[in-house]
Amino acid sequence: MRKDASPRFTNISTTPMNGINHMKLQYKQTCMLGVLLLLCGVILTSCQKEDLQPRPVIDPVEGRILAADTLRSGGFLGMQIGDPHEVVYEKIKSIGQEKDINLLWVTNPQFSGIEVLKGKLGYYSDLRLSSRDQPSQYVFLQIENDLVTGIYTSEGRQLSKWPEGRQYRYTVNTGDAVNALYPKLLQLQSMPRYKDYFSAISTFAKFINKPYDSRMTASGEWYLNYRQPDKKIVTRNTLLFRNGSLQEIRTLVQAMP
Repeated sequence: MRKDASPRFTNISTTPMNGINHMKLQYKQTCMLGVLLLLCGVILTSCQKEDLQPRPVIDPVEGRILAADTLRSGGFLGMQIGDPHEVVYEKIKSIGQEKDINLLWVTNPQFSGIEVLKGKLGYYSDLRLSSRDQPSQYVFLQIENDLVTGIYTSEGRQLSKWPEGRQYRYTVNTGDAVNALYPKLLQLQSMPRYKDYFSAISTFAKFINKPYDSRMTASGEWYLNYRQPDKKIVTRNTLLFRNGSLQEIRTLVQAMP
């Protein structure tokens, strides 16, 4: 086990990237100014690991791997092995400012009841509302700058409002502020016609400039991705947590076409 404070990379310049593009479920939606694709779905796994969110597809373009490393001691970019979730998150906020990134991808179990996100709807770029019994049918809300910037169906069709049809006081509209969104969702959840959409809720893309969400403590994997100034090289950091503390930092350096 190494004790150095920075990772030692191994060159793998001819190996194509294939680890991130394979998922167990489809999770496709336009996200973040039409550049990023979020793939959102329900993983049907064993009874011990059911309802976990899928691994992220971030900047889904195949590229040549330049270097890879796994760090199990010491630190990297100010993040220290052994630090708890919340301490690591504070380091990531500094990294975000330095490298001009605004999203941290956080795996979290699905949950039921919109009350879990009271006061936190603006913390995440994505909000997926689906039925536990029919996970392939869902509505996806894209959020940015505390506003609803997109509404999509499971077929990828973009909506101006949800539910479709007549306009009601509880109708969610593109442009709604998050403080107006929560009471609308709360009312929709209470209606028999829509309550199933709130039985399997998921969020994944966390805005770094927003406060820490205590739900993040239950997560075992975080993903942090950033480009070099020339935009031709992407670094992907996978942060693995066990027993409440950071145990591994996996780094992949990739050349983009």
